[in-house]
Formats: sequence, structure tokens, C-alpha cells
Amino acid sequence: MGTDYPSSESVGKHSHLRGQLIFVLSGSMRVETDGGIWITTPGRACWIPGGIEHKVIYTKASRGRAAYIHADYRALLPSRTCVLQLSTLLRELVVSAVDIGWDYDETGPAGRLMQVLIDQISGQVELPVFLPEGKDQRLRRLTSLLYENPGDTRPLEDWSHQVGASARTLSRLFLHETGMTFSAWRQQLCLINALEMMAEGQSVTQVALALGYGSTSSFSSMFARAMGEPPSAYLNRALQPA
Repeated sequence: MGTDYPSSESVGKHSHLRGQLIFVLSGSMRVETDGGIWITTPGRACWIPGGIEHKVIYTKASRGRAAYIHADYRALLPSRTCVLQLSTLLRELVVSAVDIGWDYDETGPAGRLMQVLIDQISGQVELPVFLPEGKDQRLRRLTSLLYENPGDTRPLEDWSHQVGASARTLSRLFLHETGMTFSAWRQQLCLINALEMMAEGQSVTQVALALGYGSTSSFSSMFARAMGEPPSAYLNRALQPA
């Protein structure tokens, strides 16, 4: 399927029997589940296994594309929600599948194209653009405040009275419920916000300052460690018009 979405369009919580590969040719997309948040910009795709409840928010006007894969193929595909590097071949296969539509001869050329599409999904590299969410209400109070202001660099000790838990308890909750330390979780929050802000056209310097980094170079170093390339290279490559 191919659908265009205006900025801030939201598709409420739902699930599919089939696995779903979704991406944007242009724009930016956020996928939310009970387990966390995934960010997808051009050059990336989000894989959502069948049966997973999720919400999709298009943070910028977007041209969306999606492929739905029958449950018979689940053993060949990722078992969890994730963001994948989107190769040019896989992107064009999905675009071609949109043109073919739902009704096609599975034994003919269209069916062979779809089989290659499925094979390609399993061969994509998973990217570290996931932000896990905890269940403890004290932890959720803190993460909600940081979602609203990801540039707040205060340590856990400064949050304890505000959320009703000691710094030691919060530190334990982050590790137990998200699998990450507080500093690692906050860095991941900054990375995800950076991807969205750059998709909106903000400069690397603007992003670095908004997220509480003391310099553009320190932000660029964090981004390069996480994404495998500096933000300038990411912008030049990933955010080119489709």
C-alpha cells in the first residue's frame, strides 16, 4: 500500500495479522508500542511482526509505503519490532509491489518479485534507533518529563523528589525495565530526537544545542558512535528527496 500523510497525522493503536514493513520515501515517522519507540526517516524501514499493537505518528508530511507479509513466512522474518537499513533494492521492490496491488498471480512474475521482497527483508541490517519504555509509574513519570524536554541534563539525584523515588531506585529501575543505564537511555532519547529534528530541517548545531550538548563536536561524536556516520553525512545521504 502507498499513502501520503500530512504533518502530525496519527494512526491510532492497532495491529495486523500480517507482518508489516513500513517506511517513508520522504518525511519522518514514529512507531510506538507498549515496549518503546522507533524512529524511521528515509533510508530506513520499520518491521512490525503480526499481532503487535502499535501507533504510528507522521512527524512531518510523509509519503508512506507498506508491505504486508503473510504469517506463513514469519520464520523467515525478524521476530521483534525493529528499524532496518533500507536498501535501494528493497525500497524499489516495495514501490513495485504497491503498483502491482493485492491481487496477483503468485506463480507468475509478480509472485517471484514478492518472494525476492521477502528474502530482502531478512537480509537488512538492524539499526539502533529504538527507545525502550518501562512499566513502573515512577519511571514513566521521569521518562515523560524527559520526552517533553530531552535537553534537560540534570542527574538522577535532581529528579528523585519530583518523581517519588530515590536516585538509587531510579537507577535500578532503568536497568531492570529498559536494559539501559539512565545515561544510556537519555543518550538514546537524544539520538531519536536528533533524527526527527534533522528531518524537519534543523541544522546540526541547532540540534546539538537543543539537546543539551555543550558543543557541536560532542553531539557529532555521539551520533557517529551510534549511527556509524557523522550527522553531516547522514543528512547528505538519508534525507535526499526520494
